[in-house]
Amino acid sequence: MSEYEYWVVEDHKMGIFWLKLNRPNKRNAFNEAVALELGEVLDEFRTNEEIRILILSSTSDAFFSAGADIDWFAAINGEEAEEISKKSHEIFGKLQELPFPVIAAIKGVCITAGLEVILCADMIYVADNAKLGLIETVFGITPGGGGTQRLVRLIGPNRAKEMIFNARIIGAEEAERIGLANAMFPLEGFEEKIDRIARKMLMNDQGAISRCKKLINLATYSNDEGFREEQYSFNTSFASGEPRSRLTEYKKQQEREKRRKERKQKKAEIKK
Repeated sequence: MSEYEYWVVEDHKMGIFWLKLNRPNKRNAFNEAVALELGEVLDEFRTNEEIRILILSSTSDAFFSAGADIDWFAAINGEEAEEISKKSHEIFGKLQELPFPVIAAIKGVCITAGLEVILCADMIYVADNAKLGLIETVFGITPGGGGTQRLVRLIGPNRAKEMIFNARIIGAEEAERIGLANAMFPLEGFEEKIDRIARKMLMNDQGAISRCKKLINLATYSNDEGFREEQYSFNTSFASGEPRSRLTEYKKQQEREKRRKERKQKKAEIKK
């Protein structure tokens, strides 16, 4: 099994493999390198006969992914945006099309691109500290990695619109209640619980499971036009120039907040 810069592969035996996102200095934010490397990992996994179940997670308990890297998105134009959306559909689609079950095991923050990735899993389990959302509209953007097409299939059009229009981030309990997550478990012992779920699945015939997955996906994801329209909309958003100004302002706000916290910490240290 190859080693990767941003993705950690763990063999939990019996054909259960974990794939963990690992870019802690950027809160596991997606940039081009992270996405392209995910595509490489999935290409290798597709032909690996040792893998019977894949579990997608993160090395951090605090976040699966903070979404797209702000520095990356603030610099792209409309033409680049459409290509990014097209490539994201291709890479994330590889996860959805793997011939074996894919379980998403989510701890902490999972928004925008992070949520779009896990929507490609066959099952989603969340720790009780999970926070999920598609907040692109804050920045004048539409989701570009399949979010508008896949979220609606899990929670229905009205709830999907409510989440996306309001850029609403929901907690683990609500995610379970509305069907975005299969179940919620305590963070303590979370990975062990997911391992037990996977081992139970191994008791059934893997060939039959693979065929059932293909049939269910055919029944669920047959709208190519919707994905193409999402690519076009992502392009249109960035071509307007609005996302760049909003993302730049958001980055400035983050920097101001960081400086404020540093000043507060220094004052507290002086008082000591």
